[in-house]
Amino acid sequence: MEPDQLTVWPGFDQARQAFENGTGRGVKVAVIDSGIDTGHPALNGLTLADEVTVSCDGVNIRIEEGVSGDAYGHGTAVASILRAAAPEVEIGSFRALDSTNQARSFVIAECVNQAINRGYRVINCSFGCRGLPRYVMEYKDWVDRAYLEGVQIVAACSNVDVGMREWPAFFPSVVSVRGIDCGAEELFHCRGRMVSFLARGERVEVPWLNGAKKIETGSSFAAPLVAGRIARLLSDLPTLDPSAVKPLLAALATPWGRDF
Repeated sequence: MEPDQLTVWPGFDQARQAFENGTGRGVKVAVIDSGIDTGHPALNGLTLADEVTVSCDGVNIRIEEGVSGDAYGHGTAVASILRAAAPEVEIGSFRALDSTNQARSFVIAECVNQAINRGYRVINCSFGCRGLPRYVMEYKDWVDRAYLEGVQIVAACSNVDVGMREWPAFFPSVVSVRGIDCGAEELFHCRGRMVSFLARGERVEVPWLNGAKKIETGSSFAAPLVAGRIARLLSDLPTLDPSAVKPLLAALATPWGRDF
């Protein structure tokens, strides 16, 4: 194997320092969600790197730039958690979910492809799809593209059953997250599971529509904590091999020795 093909790992102390103290500066994270209300007081004047809305009229996909706001509230909550975890991260909003918090799989795929094309290094997917087997390939196409291009996909798992197959969480290259009751700075890893990372996702106060706040529970709110941790690593270790991110994150997390 040629030297440039080898995965280069930082010293563990250096990685731990980045994991704990990195700010996310210079790292672009795409939030594939319902949009982001940058006017919400909790976001404190956030400026988005991109604001893209993808929709479908039943026949054609429509891509709009600069359409501001949040159709449901979920994306604003996710962005707030991400920013708290990595305060200097560059956030892009790619709106796929509508006012009922639903999305078509090909609309999600277009949002992800738009984000990859624009140089995002991390993509947060606080949603999941379960159903007919044919949906697997629709998700696999863009998950594989992200993997080959060194883009990290972070996804929430099912809130009903962590063992329930949902996509994109049930792909090995994805950093899949379950929400649990723990501190915001805590991150756990359970070996040998498709969904192997655990972070705070229970009774989380988040911003919502019209300047309001809510107490929410779900893996949706754990995923951006992990996306933020990855942004921390990449900001302080910009040459880290993309294939090393997930195993390094697992090594830095606290081992989870219980069932879940």
